[in-house]
Amino acid sequence: MNTPSHLVVNLALLGRAASPRNGRWIAGGALLPDAPMLGFYVWQRIVLDQDEAHIWGTAYFEPFWQTLFDVFHSALLFAALALLALALRRPRVPWLCASVLLHCLGDAFLHREDGHHHLWPLSNWRYQSPVSYWDPAHHGALGAGIETLAVIASAVALWSVAGRRSRVALLLLGAASAGGWLAMYGPSWGR
Repeated sequence: MNTPSHLVVNLALLGRAASPRNGRWIAGGALLPDAPMLGFYVWQRIVLDQDEAHIWGTAYFEPFWQTLFDVFHSALLFAALALLALALRRPRVPWLCASVLLHCLGDAFLHREDGHHHLWPLSNWRYQSPVSYWDPAHHGALGAGIETLAVIASAVALWSVAGRRSRVALLLLGAASAGGWLAMYGPSWGR
């Protein structure tokens, strides 16, 4: 899934159960797993001046980067952190961890060969979904469509509790998701 999609979906699914003070923790947990990828992309594109094909076709799969991505997508590590936080009576940290775990679940169902080792460090097993959120060779139109519908449904669910600025952000994210799907798959959907 695209990182902004995780933010909207996680806030819609977890935010209603949480107090408003926990919204930032949920948002942080939605974004945290992909934070190393932002650093990776800046390093590869700006510092090393690599082209997109090299970045996503070669560098992304290098062992160092894969391990770093796996640490931040480890369901085991964040489940353990949630339990530790509960034991230490840190009530907000479990919301961050729950959001990370929800992020991992979304990724598991929409990533194929670019997926993560969610059971790291105990296992290098990687679930390869038959549906990709981006790759047309693996039902990318369907995966991106599911993601787009989830973003729009989440934006609608959040609308009534969102302030004016948040509503603008929800509109922009929904429009970007739908526009991205149309730009990528719209003309070829019927073929």
